[in-house]
Amino acid sequence: MATTAQVVIFCPLPPKPNGIADYLAEQLPYFSDCIDVTVVIENHAPDPVAICPRVRVMRLAEYLARWDEFARVVHVYHVGNNPDTVYMLEVLLSRPGITVVHDLNLHYLIDLTNLSKGDKAGYTKALTNQYGVQGKVIGEQLSSHGWKGRFMPHELMMHSSIIDASSQIIVHSQYSAQKIAALGHQRVSLIPHHLSPGIRQFQPKLKMNYRGQLGLPGNKVVITSMGFIAKAKQIKAVLNSLAELKAQGLDFVYVLAGQCKPHEYDVYQDIADSGLTENVVVTGFLDEQDFFKYLLASDFIINLRYPTGGESSGTLSRAMGLGLGCIVVNIGPFAEIPDECAVKLDYDETFEANLTASIKRLVENPVERVTLGLNARRWVERSHNIALTTKQYRAVIEQEQALLENRQMNRSALPAKLWRYMPKSAVAKWLTNNQNWVGELNTQSSGALWWLNNTLPVGVSGPLLLVGEGDACTTLATDLFGYSQNAICTVAPFELESAGAEAVPAHQVDIALAVIPLRAIEADPVRYFARLNQLLAMGAKVSLTVQLDANVRPDVPVARANLMSYLEASGFGVDKVHVGITQVDMQGIYPAISHEEWCFELTKVSWMVNKTPGDYGFKGISELTWLQPAISAGNGRGLA
Repeated sequence: MATTAQVVIFCPLPPKPNGIADYLAEQLPYFSDCIDVTVVIENHAPDPVAICPRVRVMRLAEYLARWDEFARVVHVYHVGNNPDTVYMLEVLLSRPGITVVHDLNLHYLIDLTNLSKGDKAGYTKALTNQYGVQGKVIGEQLSSHGWKGRFMPHELMMHSSIIDASSQIIVHSQYSAQKIAALGHQRVSLIPHHLSPGIRQFQPKLKMNYRGQLGLPGNKVVITSMGFIAKAKQIKAVLNSLAELKAQGLDFVYVLAGQCKPHEYDVYQDIADSGLTENVVVTGFLDEQDFFKYLLASDFIINLRYPTGGESSGTLSRAMGLGLGCIVVNIGPFAEIPDECAVKLDYDETFEANLTASIKRLVENPVERVTLGLNARRWVERSHNIALTTKQYRAVIEQEQALLENRQMNRSALPAKLWRYMPKSAVAKWLTNNQNWVGELNTQSSGALWWLNNTLPVGVSGPLLLVGEGDACTTLATDLFGYSQNAICTVAPFELESAGAEAVPAHQVDIALAVIPLRAIEADPVRYFARLNQLLAMGAKVSLTVQLDANVRPDVPVARANLMSYLEASGFGVDKVHVGITQVDMQGIYPAISHEEWCFELTKVSWMVNKTPGDYGFKGISELTWLQPAISAGNGRGLA
């Protein structure tokens, strides 16, 4: 890469007590020798320390003041499920770039931007974006009744808005790559979490020296869990197992080497309840020096995460790189560790018994501990080398630079889409000037409510998807609303679910106009609307007119309220509904509508579809699915 290449990186930096800050700080020397690097930190962050001198650091306020200067520069966003990355979200949603997803589940991060500030409507919108109409129901229950399960942030994964807004994604595990690919994102790179170069200054042979410095006994097995002390790390299960082993006569020290979050989890109460007060050491937050000393003072590591947020553990890669055996839950990214490098426990009804047996085995068998640790070190040194991983980062940055040259800015982020409409008087003026043409208009094919009510945005670059028959809709779109004939992609109503839509650029369409007979959707409205959804970008605006036909024999109810329910089940928000002619014109300028039609103004709010909404008669049993890449049409998405 040429030395003139530029990149702007949004990420916290040391001394912020954040693993992502340490992660980037370790990478920067490998980037800055060939890339002009600017790191943007939050306005009130402490002054960075021990950062590569070739790197420029600025605060968010300065970046925003110089917004235009960085318009064509590659952006990288390091996003984690914690408060330290909230500051970058406004920019991420407005300026697509490379997003490094350190935690697949970003529920807490998104919560911090809305619900934690009292914005229940914003939280409902985020849930709807992720889970469609079912998410909307959950959000409305919270707003109306305060219903929120204790484990909802763990069980309901949230990240869709951030994924959709990103040009490229970098993850650290195959698990996360597969989950994001299932959302239909086309550019996902797997780059393993690197092994910290800082471990080179520490020597495993000095274990007893480190124990002396830390006040740990030299004649007992030292077991350690690293990082923030959270309930999801199954600390209570470990304490229960250790209490059982203590009763059997085993002696040990258990170190909780990390920062407590007492408002989330009272670990001291669990320690007392287990009778292990004399056996457990809680260190609080550790600087890097003491962090490595505690690792090297340990005999093995317990790193249990269930449920998993898809996070990759930097502390675990460091521990394994130092030759320490580990016990993990066989789930998510941790399931990808080779079997010979860790003890991997399934989280099932046998979990606690197997945990107790595994701890006992490693306490009593130093040879097994050493063998496990050596295997782990060889694997990490081979696959997590920082020179290799930063080379992979540079390749993604080069690719993003090429993409940036032709990118239309502000496309992907739902909050960034602002629509412009004609003045209402413009429609009346156009009607006056085109009375002869309007008098001959067959509204049975063209519809009338969509253009009489000015439902189509104007001034939009990019394609207009037109689902309809005849030339009248095209004429109205070009002559009245100003769309270019070349920008209109036309699909016949009965061909939307077949090969007729293959020429449409999948999920790149921001505006759609559909005028369809009711019989086009009579078999399965949700399937039809979901096919429309799959062609659209997130946040796209849709003007949908459904024309009624007395001869329709639908398989499911198709009253107007039913259709609104089906549209929401298909990932759309219903903004407005128009029924019948809205005004009387005594001079006969406005066309007569001899049939009934319903016009829905819609916004695409989610990729999630409920294939069996309540009105389908399945007694409330929902079948949710993401709109995934279609197998038959390589550029689209299909119902899974």
